[in-house]
Amino acid sequence: MPKTLKPNSKIGIVAPAGRIFRHELDFAIDWIEQNHWQAGYSEELFREHNFGYFYAGHDEHRLKLVQEALNNPDLDAIWFARGGYGSVRLIDQLDFTEFKKNPKWLIGYSDITVFHNHLNNLNIPTLHAVTAKQLNTDYSNETYETLYQVLVGEKLSYEFQKSANDLPGKAEGKLVGGNLSMLYSQLGSETMLSGDDLILFIEDWQENWYHLDRMMMALKRSGLFERVKGVIVGSFTKMDTREENPNYESDFDGISNQIIESFVDDLKIPVVFNFPAGHIGDNRALVLGKQVSFEVNDKEVLLEWLD
Repeated sequence: MPKTLKPNSKIGIVAPAGRIFRHELDFAIDWIEQNHWQAGYSEELFREHNFGYFYAGHDEHRLKLVQEALNNPDLDAIWFARGGYGSVRLIDQLDFTEFKKNPKWLIGYSDITVFHNHLNNLNIPTLHAVTAKQLNTDYSNETYETLYQVLVGEKLSYEFQKSANDLPGKAEGKLVGGNLSMLYSQLGSETMLSGDDLILFIEDWQENWYHLDRMMMALKRSGLFERVKGVIVGSFTKMDTREENPNYESDFDGISNQIIESFVDDLKIPVVFNFPAGHIGDNRALVLGKQVSFEVNDKEVLLEWLD
């Protein structure tokens, strides 16, 4: 298990993907210090490559900083600065030998799904939660309360009222997943999700509906759904185009849910839609790579970590 944070624990901030600006870390650093921890990062974090937008430095630069953080015994957790794109360009070159001897929480979502999948395949839990950089939105108290809860070693559980479209059932399995586009991009690779009896979490944003269908079809054809015992559908935000989708600004898109339901309905497994996690201000923490109990009954949705 990754370390539990104590007073004066040190959280390292690294950027394996998109470009990061110094002011975009102000909130995260304040939050770390308010919880009596220390924030650690290198000035090299603010490099830029490819016209100053795509990457936080070239591949070799980002690889070096991420590897140093993974190996650094003085860090108690690693908080990824942001997503974007770029983690998949590093993952096959990173060496997790030292990290596996002394694992620490890796925190993030979206493009960071690459890290979640890789380590969950090694049976090392990771923390799907808000990145250090915030989206341009208001954040719920639960976004950071649940992140704190995991970091200090408290047990997570969620209980929500069932909605009309949720599919009933009860299952236990290993919670895995993340950003659907990243799951799709890893099919056929070493970081493709492995194992059986999986509870699959998915979320995404700014994808066309036809591409959502394409990604779900690819997951089905890969055989992944044959190994899935339950599905948790997070936010599908700003889907399709503003011109075609009258609910473009919505965090939970009804047509996206209908597309997903068409792939999971005949599986006869529990499915919950509109779970508060993903590219939204209510982005609650999920410990991936651990066993959970997941139930959708007549009245409520229950998600509980078992160990």
